[in-house]
Amino acid sequence: MAERSFVIPILKMGESDRYNIETLLEDLSSIPGEVICIFNSETVFKRMRHHPRIDKYAYNKTNAGVSRSWNMGLNLSEAKTVFVLNSDLHIEQTAVMQLEHYLYHLPKAVLVAPQGAYVDFTHMRVIQYFQKGTFDAPLRTHDVSGFLFAIHMQRFAEHKLSFDVRYSPCFMEEWDMGVQVMKAGLACYTVPVTAFEHEWGISAGRENVPICYFDKTVYRNKLLQANRIKFKQKWFGSEKGRAL
Repeated sequence: MAERSFVIPILKMGESDRYNIETLLEDLSSIPGEVICIFNSETVFKRMRHHPRIDKYAYNKTNAGVSRSWNMGLNLSEAKTVFVLNSDLHIEQTAVMQLEHYLYHLPKAVLVAPQGAYVDFTHMRVIQYFQKGTFDAPLRTHDVSGFLFAIHMQRFAEHKLSFDVRYSPCFMEEWDMGVQVMKAGLACYTVPVTAFEHEWGISAGRENVPICYFDKTVYRNKLLQANRIKFKQKWFGSEKGRAL
């Protein structure tokens, strides 16, 4: 049984990008742990499925979205610690070791990441976002950013946590997990880890780009608005939700 797994959802090769799935697998070549890829593109699947650093994979003929891909990866893992990585990430072994240390030494930690936020859920806004290099001690935050985070799988499973696929293909799954964690009496932490590089994509963009998802095309801005409504209805549509 692997001590750790790396779960990597993949939608595109990103050959013109500074970092992509090929450079990430090269990073992981010197870091112990099984690699689990969730392919959401037939083209990428055919090209990468036999890569020697990939230990397990799932193939979706069309894009299954963020939450579904994360859940698939967790279900394929047998490790005590799971790292979720964007395919356009650069990571060093130092970052992995530090995240793992914080995960098992911070009180009630179930998710830790190098970036995260304080969130005003009532007014649906970020109060303060913590980027790498801007803080020097662990912070108990309301969420963690999804491009790189580590999960304490025993606590995650024992409290029946799961990424809500109703937010597919993307947006709001990080806030939703943050609320799930708080309601379970557990904690998310943003920790001072800097040995990685990541460039923001659609989540930080403003263009109303199309997103192919299963058998349909959805547009970024409409999707974000719809998922914000879903989040508000889920957690604030009852007296239990208003207690946040």
